[in-house]
Amino acid sequence: MTSPFLPPSLRMVIGLGMLGGLLLSGCDPADVSSPNTSPPASRLDSLPVSPASPPAQERPSRLVRGQTLYVPAYSHIYIRDAQRTMNLATTLSIRNASPDTPITISSIEYYDSNGNHVRPYLDTPRTLGALASTHVVVEQDDLRGGVGANFLVRWHAETPVHAPIVETVMITTEATQGISFRSTARVLYETSASAADAPQD
Repeated sequence: MTSPFLPPSLRMVIGLGMLGGLLLSGCDPADVSSPNTSPPASRLDSLPVSPASPPAQERPSRLVRGQTLYVPAYSHIYIRDAQRTMNLATTLSIRNASPDTPITISSIEYYDSNGNHVRPYLDTPRTLGALASTHVVVEQDDLRGGVGANFLVRWHAETPVHAPIVETVMITTEATQGISFRSTARVLYETSASAADAPQD
């Protein structure tokens, strides 16, 4: 913007100069703000290429043959005080972390806050493939588990494997509030890989 105190002729010269500069900058083919410039397909594309090869993979430090897992769950939680609660939908997620070996899920049992058995979620042992995952869902209106609900999950494998990743995810979007959190499994019992079971070089 030109000053109103400059002579009119000088203001006109400055204005024309600014207009010319804007027109020239708009014609610059290297202008990154051009609408015809496509963004990179991925942020990874902007990283420099590295010729380094990954180090040789070593034998994993810990393999197991089976576990009994305790997984905390919550069918509801308290809000503000002990009289008001919010119901939660619960997803039990079981992920086979082994890249090449299936595992067998023996049982999934659901218990309430008092330790009473609510229901089983498995009618027969099931095979979970390598890197596969499965889940069970406790619906938001199913309050039988209570605030201290839990799952007992039992699994085993024919050969030593990486332990699966087992956790529960609780979520609700009641009214104008959204709450979500997760709980990870705790190992109660475990069948460790013996020296004879360890993979050979």
